[in-house]
Amino acid sequence: MTGATGTTGAETGGPLAGVRVVEAALGAGAVGAVGAGLAANLPGALLRDFGAEVAHVRSARRSSLDQGVEHERAWDRGKEVVEVADREDPSAAAETVAALAREADVLVLSGPEEAVERRGLGWRALAAANPGLVHVRIRPSVTAHGPLPDLELLVLARLGVCTQIRGNRPGPKFPVAPLATAGAGLAATVGALAGLYEREATGAGGWAETSLVDGVQAILPMIIGRVEHPTGATELLWRNQGPAEGLSYRCADGEYLQLWFGAKGAYEAFLEHIGDPPSEKGYSADLVSGAMAERDARWRATFATRDRDAWLEELAGQPFRCEPVLRPGEALLDPHVREIGLSVEHDDPERGRITVLGPVARVTPAGPPGAPAGARDGAPADAAPDDAAGRAATRLLAGVRVLDLSAYLAGPVTPQILAELGADVVKVEPPTGDVHRTMHPMFAAGQRGKRAVALDLKDPASRPQLERLFRWADVVHHNARVGLAERLGYDEDTVRAANPGVVYAHASGFGAHGPRALLAANDHLMQALTGIEAAQGGHGQPPVFTAWGAIDVTGGWVAACGVLAGLYARRRTGAGQSVATTLLGAGLTLTSGAFAAGDTVVAGPVLDAEQTGYGAAYRLYRGRDGAWFALAVPSPEAWARLVGVVGAEGLPDAPPPLRTEPGARQPEEEALEAVFATRDAGEWVTDLRAAGVPVEPVADEDRTGFISRILDDPVGRQLGRVVAYEWGELGRLEQPGFPLRFGPAARPAAPLHIPELGEHTDEVLSSLA
Repeated sequence: MTGATGTTGAETGGPLAGVRVVEAALGAGAVGAVGAGLAANLPGALLRDFGAEVAHVRSARRSSLDQGVEHERAWDRGKEVVEVADREDPSAAAETVAALAREADVLVLSGPEEAVERRGLGWRALAAANPGLVHVRIRPSVTAHGPLPDLELLVLARLGVCTQIRGNRPGPKFPVAPLATAGAGLAATVGALAGLYEREATGAGGWAETSLVDGVQAILPMIIGRVEHPTGATELLWRNQGPAEGLSYRCADGEYLQLWFGAKGAYEAFLEHIGDPPSEKGYSADLVSGAMAERDARWRATFATRDRDAWLEELAGQPFRCEPVLRPGEALLDPHVREIGLSVEHDDPERGRITVLGPVARVTPAGPPGAPAGARDGAPADAAPDDAAGRAATRLLAGVRVLDLSAYLAGPVTPQILAELGADVVKVEPPTGDVHRTMHPMFAAGQRGKRAVALDLKDPASRPQLERLFRWADVVHHNARVGLAERLGYDEDTVRAANPGVVYAHASGFGAHGPRALLAANDHLMQALTGIEAAQGGHGQPPVFTAWGAIDVTGGWVAACGVLAGLYARRRTGAGQSVATTLLGAGLTLTSGAFAAGDTVVAGPVLDAEQTGYGAAYRLYRGRDGAWFALAVPSPEAWARLVGVVGAEGLPDAPPPLRTEPGARQPEEEALEAVFATRDAGEWVTDLRAAGVPVEPVADEDRTGFISRILDDPVGRQLGRVVAYEWGELGRLEQPGFPLRFGPAARPAAPLHIPELGEHTDEVLSSLA
């Protein structure tokens, strides 16, 4: 379909040109924009923007949760939508998918086993007719507490995510960020791309699988972990919920702005600018000591004196950062977002011209087709990419060499994913170490499986070693601010001069051009710009910041998709590839169902002021004993069973649509709240489950209990969702494992190791030619 550049990747070529993808969500538990969300729609969207032809198979049996929710208008851009009339014949959807899979390269399939494997859509059955098929399965979620429907809210309730959110009342909160479905969708996309890359060398397909439970762990590795010997840094996120101050402030016009002090000297500059007393020990010390709480109260009074636009104009260009807190979808109308192609126009058959999220990862060739890719000295000029390196094409990314020049969290996650797929990753740090080395939860989330080299890139004496690393690498990846790579000598022109066939990946904050290009970026600012903070606060309430690093980690997964697409294109054509992603695009991915019709933003469901949910059929309720449970009613049939159990008068025959405009709570919510308060939550859960109503008790856990609930789950351990190993002085570390399983051959084993600073410097540098 049309966009800012007029076309999608499929129409202009792209790294996946000619690849045929089928994306399907089958069965009542898997269908729906609200319940299945990004798991059922994101893989096809990403692969589409890489140039694949995508057919999205959709059942005519729509979820009642989707009444009035229009997310699929945005997600379906450039896809061929195949709607199956399967109400009378449930086998119709399976037959359609099977027919499409016979001619497909990739099948991404979600839904319960009775709609998939029992109808002949498992890998073995489909591979018999199409041996080259890459079969990606988003499997039903299961933990030691049993299976549960693949509905985002129920998964997050079981895992305890609802109690990890701050807000304007005690108790668990409804989570607006689609952690489970986004994580599963991104993992599924990585599985598809890794399978395609391997197939290009072997000719054989294979399978990969993940789940919504795996998806949560994929997006939240920064807050899930524990060590034998805790430190202050591990306590901050692995015991507590991070800093209490969100640094968002209400202005005179009722709008909010977001501050960030990440750059050196930024905090001190802000104190001077705002007229606050200087800090004796600095920002981090003020957070720990409680001094920030006093400053926070003063700043609230100050910012309330002027409108937001006036503050944004005054604070622009300072060492500290300041961005508006927007609502979901509003960023699509921002001039910078338009300029860098993250906001594109699309012709919708019913709405007409609408503005939606554009490609969040761009992969372009950086050399003539057929040129040697990463050729080494002594290799024949016409050698294939892997032969040129003297390495056999083996399982997944085995033999691929990655130079990791990234820092913080968003950057390092990408090479860690590549390491988990079998790549040899060398992480280069300054002699003082990555800035996150002392911030243990952040560092642990993105460094496993790498080798560590210490080099001072500011010292001209390091140039020869760095150039040898350029020649060694198949992939060079970094997330430096625009302009820094040029100053330190690892910009694309310099790298490509040494290695024309490299896949060069830059994960910037705001893109390489545009009004914000040179500005620092982080997860916190992106939560503000993409609408997640505002949405999580609830209608009429202040924004709520979640210290999870979810957008940072999403950025790492998006960039990994770009690198894998680049490696695939290089293996097919022999040409080097350029990969460009942004942290802003990653954040907008999490709210990508929002769009704009003219100047009107259509954002989707709206959270109530009490942060309980989107409406009577999809929200949290509290029982007589004060315990909470999550209710997700995806069909009129399930609603009828609910009404039969609760026996409340005045409830309609059909579930009310979710709230898509700010306003009062639904009468049905009030009625259900009243009746649920008459009995204990556990009693309601038992009776509703027996009647076939999707419901889940909310795990009421502190941060330690939340981590234990995930890491100590025996089903999770059996499936490889948890890894454990020694981490220097901190002792034994336990953290989420890789959220993908592959077959029919086993995935290459990534080293269970977080390297010490410079641990492999001599080993690596001495091995370079």
